[in-house]
Amino acid sequence: MMTAPEQPHTALPEEVFLLGIGGMGMAPLAICLAQAGCRVRGWDDNLKAPVRELLEAHGIEISNTPAPGSKPLIVRSSAVDLAHPLLAQSVAEGKATCLRRGELLARLAAGKKLVAIAGSHGKTTTTGMLIDMLRSVGFDFSYVLGGLFNGGGTLSPAHYSASSPWLVAEVDESDGTIEGFDPAVTVVVNLDWDHADRYRTEADLRAAFARLFARTSERVLLPEAFPFDEEIKAEVIRFEAPGINFNLDNANAALQACRLIAGTVPENPLSSFPGICRRQDVIHREGTLQVIADYAHHPTEIRALLSMMRCESEGPVWVVFQPHRYSRTRQFARDFAQVLDTADRAWVLPVYAASEPLDQGGTEERIFQEAGSAKLEAVAPGDLNGVLDRAMAEEMPGTLLFVGAGDIDRMAARFVRDRQLSLRWKEGLSTEAVIRLGEPLDRKTTIRIGGPARFYAEPADEADMAYLLREAREVGLPVLPLGRGSNLLVPDEGFDGLALGFKQAAWQRLELDGEERILAGAGVRLKQLCSFAAKHGLGGFEFLEGIPGTVGGSLRMNAGAMGGWIFDVVEEVIFVDAAGTVQVWPRERFHFGYRKCCEIADGLALGAVFSSQKTEPDTAIRARMDSYASTRKESQPREPSAGCIFKNPEGGHAGKIIDELGLKGLREGAAEVSSVHANFIINTGGATSADVVGLIRRIRETARRERGVELEPEVLLAGQKWEELL
Repeated sequence: MMTAPEQPHTALPEEVFLLGIGGMGMAPLAICLAQAGCRVRGWDDNLKAPVRELLEAHGIEISNTPAPGSKPLIVRSSAVDLAHPLLAQSVAEGKATCLRRGELLARLAAGKKLVAIAGSHGKTTTTGMLIDMLRSVGFDFSYVLGGLFNGGGTLSPAHYSASSPWLVAEVDESDGTIEGFDPAVTVVVNLDWDHADRYRTEADLRAAFARLFARTSERVLLPEAFPFDEEIKAEVIRFEAPGINFNLDNANAALQACRLIAGTVPENPLSSFPGICRRQDVIHREGTLQVIADYAHHPTEIRALLSMMRCESEGPVWVVFQPHRYSRTRQFARDFAQVLDTADRAWVLPVYAASEPLDQGGTEERIFQEAGSAKLEAVAPGDLNGVLDRAMAEEMPGTLLFVGAGDIDRMAARFVRDRQLSLRWKEGLSTEAVIRLGEPLDRKTTIRIGGPARFYAEPADEADMAYLLREAREVGLPVLPLGRGSNLLVPDEGFDGLALGFKQAAWQRLELDGEERILAGAGVRLKQLCSFAAKHGLGGFEFLEGIPGTVGGSLRMNAGAMGGWIFDVVEEVIFVDAAGTVQVWPRERFHFGYRKCCEIADGLALGAVFSSQKTEPDTAIRARMDSYASTRKESQPREPSAGCIFKNPEGGHAGKIIDELGLKGLREGAAEVSSVHANFIINTGGATSADVVGLIRRIRETARRERGVELEPEVLLAGQKWEELL
């Protein structure tokens, strides 16, 4: 056991304000400082609830400003840019001084006998293992972990002991703050070139570690293969690294450090070790499937992880990889491509930039340029659940890995949560029903725009429909009924709810109900209804011929054209009301008007019975249909659109007003005001929802400014309210 001489006491600040306090390095430091007697406040723009609870449990206040009247030391995570408004303002006004996280940790360490865990990767796991071993043998010490232990906070990621001179902490080379540490003991787990933004060559990185070794006063623990003897002034203790996987190497390093510091090791090392969050964290098991989240972001780490999973998995190994930082992606693009190619399937997300500005030479495209096969696929975050769900419908992996150091852990948690919910729903639905994750909605709208639905279902009957509506209400999900997707704009980020399709046979029902009545399901196209009526000599439906919608959607909005309205021919409607009860009401009970039906807007139409106004030869009916179709073709654009964008204002026509304002041809991105009909916005190819919304804003502002007219959107906005955007 090493003895601990007196260490000079370095005064800690009375008050600190941590910016980026939710970070895995910052939160433990905040806890240690609070236990050491500092008043600690902090803020994070993306603070997760579990971390907030952990901090508040240690008496740390979450606030976006330092305490009133104070002049605290502001400590920032390296992920926080110097231009952050809170930081820039405080420093500019002379209200505070600023340090980086590593610099404050170095101050804390200067008053202690530091055991520094160093290396390119594996530091947090090794530190956690050493903490667990030292606690197991009853050793008194302080520690600051660079992450969180598994187990929901039962083991604190930091501890301050006023009675012990020892401090165990990992030191980080990525931001250069490694230069501020003078350890008593340094434990090195590995040394792979990384952080090309700071260390242009591998020699630069090795030189930084050599300087750390030279500042180490007593012991340096090195894997036996490390050639650093001539650069180390402290006594060198070499230990064998098995090289089978990182966990064994890390455990061996921690074991040697525990023996050196405490003079003993636990009888069953790591038997109580809970593991570290996001390090080979199994977040879901389903039969032979396991879903694992891992912090690996260096090619060496990913290679070791994949090698281990290959040995342990009962089936194919799939990887979802989020590159971390442009500089690292540029540096290791070829290595990433080669490593990912060893998986059975691999999807690559956009680079998580952290604090780096965009570098076009370091985007995920660089990895694809280096790829030697088509096994790697690009995927956008919003499309990930759908891509995985469709892939797993074809073949189930043995292991699905979510790998990266950015926010991919949130994507993994969301996928698991949504998959579990969809599997539960599938058990409650009939065998004919369909349930999918992340279904693309652009193909299901007439304007061909929009992101995916979080959940998509095709219920097979009324029982399925009632079940899904009840379940969606229970978990607080909005519901979007989909017909042909006309008169609908889906946001680019998609619809965060349950979209319902009406493709099953129950909703396509179209038959005579008596001599002059037609029963039609919600999924029947209006054009089909019109043709069916003509075939049986039932007139009065011709105005529906060119409306690109279905029965369900037309009832919801009382669709109309050519002077006719859907409720003109309705006799009764089958619908689910706002309480989830199936109702059959006669026409007279509904409150409908221009582009609305109040009761159905709050519920869901399942079908309707229509009655004919007159019977006549089908030739006469089809002649009127052809006339309407001709008029429509001449007056409406052929390009993809959502139909009329604005409701007609009282006493006027929206299209006429927009035309007179000279706005035909006005563009926003690839969205354009139609030159054929000014109340249509067309998708000229690749338009986004943001393009359409931007164009709607400009049209409304011009109409308000030039005519004093307030144009109200008629098109529905999935999952949002126009008031929120306009």
